[in-house]
Amino acid sequence: MQDVFVKIWQRSESFASSGNGAMGWLAAITRYHCIDRLRVRRPPAEELETVIDLADSAADPEQSAVLRSEGKRIDTCLQALDPDRARAVRHAYVEGLSYQELADRFAVPLNTMRTWLRRSLLKLRECMDDDARPEQG
Repeated sequence: MQDVFVKIWQRSESFASSGNGAMGWLAAITRYHCIDRLRVRRPPAEELETVIDLADSAADPEQSAVLRSEGKRIDTCLQALDPDRARAVRHAYVEGLSYQELADRFAVPLNTMRTWLRRSLLKLRECMDDDARPEQG
């Protein structure tokens, strides 16, 4: 709770009393702080290749081929992103870094990092959907 109070104090200049209640602003700061704390507790994910190998040691050859193919598709789609955005996605969803940690690491505002990740995931989804469609000839 003390951490939340410190954040509120440090960000007090960002509160603009434009008719919006202070409770909503306080609740948002508290909510995002709690989310960041929960993400920090989550153990870092292992390397993707290790997880794929360990996921099912009795996987049949077809499943193994499909998993490798999906991994290659994800890598290809990540390469289509801006390099900073791709690194941010990997840090967030493979290593489990919080938005705040990512914002600090990339020296951008917190909301910018949230926008980067949201837009990057949308582009990845679009890329994966495009790759999954059968070619029409």
